[in-house]
Amino acid sequence: MLWTLGTALSSGTSLTVLLDRLEPLTGRLWDLYADGHRFDWFCFVGSHATERAVELDRPVLTRLITLPGDLLLDVYPADEDAE
Repeated sequence: MLWTLGTALSSGTSLTVLLDRLEPLTGRLWDLYADGHRFDWFCFVGSHATERAVELDRPVLTRLITLPGDLLLDVYPADEDAE
């Protein structure tokens, strides 16, 4: 799964919306995993000069762990930080 935190929604909120859609399909997703398909939860995070933290609260992580796949956070500095 790919989602970005580039919206006005917080990371927990945007992931919650995605989980709301996928949780009803949990059994099907695990069936696909059992058939050899692999899942990654990949999130691009753009870091800005004033904020360098990403927070995923325990309720969101608890929901995420029920689905197949690993969580990957790809964190990049803001353009003005890149040299």
